[in-house]
Amino acid sequence: MSIEYLKPSAFAFPLTPTDYAPAPLPSLEEWDKLWEAWDLVTTKMIPAKSLMDRPIPLRNPLMFYLGHIPAFEDIHLTRATEGIPTEPAIYHQFFERGIDPDVDNPTKCHDHSVLPETWPALDDILDYRERVKKRITALYSDPKAISNRTVMRALWIGFEHEGGKYPLYIPVLNLSHLGLHIETFLYMTLQSPHVLPPPGPAPDFDEMAKKAFSERVENQWFKIPKQKFTIGFDDPESDDGPNRFFAWDNEREPYSTTVPEFEAQARPVCNEEYAKYVFITGKGTVPATWIKSPNTSIPTSDNQTINRSMVENDDYAFKQFIECQAIKTVYGPVPLVLALDWPLMASNHEVEGYAKWAKARIPSLHEVRSIHEHAEKERRKRSSYCKENSAKLQSDSEKIFADLTGCNTGLQHFHPVPVTQNGNRVSGLGDMGGAWEWTSSFFAPQPNFKPMDIYPGYSGTSGTHEFTSFNS
Repeated sequence: MSIEYLKPSAFAFPLTPTDYAPAPLPSLEEWDKLWEAWDLVTTKMIPAKSLMDRPIPLRNPLMFYLGHIPAFEDIHLTRATEGIPTEPAIYHQFFERGIDPDVDNPTKCHDHSVLPETWPALDDILDYRERVKKRITALYSDPKAISNRTVMRALWIGFEHEGGKYPLYIPVLNLSHLGLHIETFLYMTLQSPHVLPPPGPAPDFDEMAKKAFSERVENQWFKIPKQKFTIGFDDPESDDGPNRFFAWDNEREPYSTTVPEFEAQARPVCNEEYAKYVFITGKGTVPATWIKSPNTSIPTSDNQTINRSMVENDDYAFKQFIECQAIKTVYGPVPLVLALDWPLMASNHEVEGYAKWAKARIPSLHEVRSIHEHAEKERRKRSSYCKENSAKLQSDSEKIFADLTGCNTGLQHFHPVPVTQNGNRVSGLGDMGGAWEWTSSFFAPQPNFKPMDIYPGYSGTSGTHEFTSFNS
């Protein structure tokens, strides 16, 4: 099912590189659109009374993120301009860095901000945010400031941190620090019973499910040929040279790698496939993105292990099991029977268990990138536009960033979309129906890694995480 079948949301971001990354420095218009999206998810899609909740216990209360975004931006602008903090300056201490502990051992956690004993009022935090927005806006009226690469980099980091350039996932937007944190905030609020839908009509999930079922094809295995390609791109942290695009420290220095031939399935695992694994084996757990449907007796929510003795392993029993499940969305629980064709969203342990049962494995980072490279080559072969314009010189943004046309990213939709229609072709970057894809690789420095001068702590404490590939 092509994503064109679904009408994009009113908050959708552009999906082509020349539109979502036209220049290294985001424009004021791009900031305004990003702020609109951030205000939507933080002030309209969760009640104010629920902002002190911790839908994910290992994370800070939701309120933290409302202070974190402007404080992070202000910290980097203060450093870059050698200026003074926006008041109250103590917000830098309260909100600079959140917590992201080791799931298996929560006592292991990087350095982070000490939360205030008495939290500022919501109105005070929102007023602070408005003052930081004015500081950002004022810089665009200063030609000297916005031609200074250090100041430009600080603006870019804040924009990326909040939600900006690289089109992202979840319910889905654009991957940057704000973009990263819109994703973070949405995922956290999905775990809350108080989450609210965005303005506008709710999707017709019943019709979507019928269409997805009618378009299903077998999930084929494809040979991914041996390939050599470059990962990362060059970004010397200096004011010298051309007006280059900026890179996070884990995106540089560029290096070449060769990946041997291997096989991969065309599309991501769908909810129905994972449900069969849990039902048949009785060993898997229900993902945190699932919830027990009302008026059912099988205790399958909250990551409880399925008790195989409760059900018989036959089609009727499996149907009953399916009817006991629902998927959490901002529109409320969607019955699993209507979301069977959606991509699975689950933890690394859950996905690893499924892969072993299916006699497969989670690909490495380099293998995932090789899949993306191959999928892009195949897409260009299929595209008449690409054939007709193969000789056309690419812009800098087109050389670096992916064309995500047709992908469920950039807040096109506030829910996943089916993937089972894509079993006859290799899915590429952003082609996961609204989910990130796991890799088996741990986060580690690239060859010749150098921390960012302006933000040396960005990647330095992330070595215990498996890579997740941005793949809407």
